[in-house]
Amino acid sequence: MTYSEYTKLKQQIVYNLGKSENHHHLLLKLKEFYRDDIDSERRFELVDTIGKLLKILEIRDVLSEDNIGPLKEIARRLNNDELLQRISDYEMHHVPREYINYYAIENKQPTIKKEMEDRGMNNQFSVPLAKKQEIKRTIIEEIGKYWRDLARNLKIREITIEDIDIKHDKQSEKAKEMLEAFFERCDKQRWLYVLCEALEKSRRKDLSKSIQEIMVMNM
Repeated sequence: MTYSEYTKLKQQIVYNLGKSENHHHLLLKLKEFYRDDIDSERRFELVDTIGKLLKILEIRDVLSEDNIGPLKEIARRLNNDELLQRISDYEMHHVPREYINYYAIENKQPTIKKEMEDRGMNNQFSVPLAKKQEIKRTIIEEIGKYWRDLARNLKIREITIEDIDIKHDKQSEKAKEMLEAFFERCDKQRWLYVLCEALEKSRRKDLSKSIQEIMVMNM
C-alpha cells in the first residue's frame, strides 16, 4: 500500500509526539486547545491518544489534506524544526482538491462575491477609513485563538506568525500585528474577498458576516 503524503505527515506527528518526554502533558494541552472544535464532553474525555485527537479533528473538518493547520500546531509545540519544514514543503507542493486562487476568489466563492456586489461592496479600494478600522477592531477583539488559523489562511509566512506569537502575550495583540502584516501586502482591489474567505476557512463564518455588515453600515 502506498500512503499519501498527508497520511505520512500524520504518522510522523503521532510518532514524534509519542516519543516526546512530555507527550502526556502535550496531549492534555492540545485537547484543551481544540476543546471547542471537539464540541463534545464525551468525545473530549475519550481522547487519550494523539491519533484519536487527529481523527476527531478530521471528523469535525478541522483537519484535512487541504488544511493541515493542526499538524503544524503540534509540530510547533514539539519545537521540531525538521517536521515544521516538512509540513511547509507539503503546503508548498500540495494541490488542493478544489484549487483556491486568493486573487481571483470569485471563482471559488461566487456567493461571497455576489453578496458583496449586491450590497454595493465591489469597490474595495475606496473603503472609508472608519469602516476599515472598525473591521480591524472587530477581528482583533473577536478572533481569539483562531488568529493563527486566520494568519495561515491569509498566507502569512510561518516565520512571521512565530515572531508574532513570541512577541505578544495577548491574543488581541497577536491578531493586531497579524492584520497589519496582511494589510501591508494585500491586493488593494480584493482584500475584503480574501479576508472573508480566510475567515470562513478558519471556521469563523460569523466574523465574515460581521465585517460584511460593517461594510453596509452608515459610518
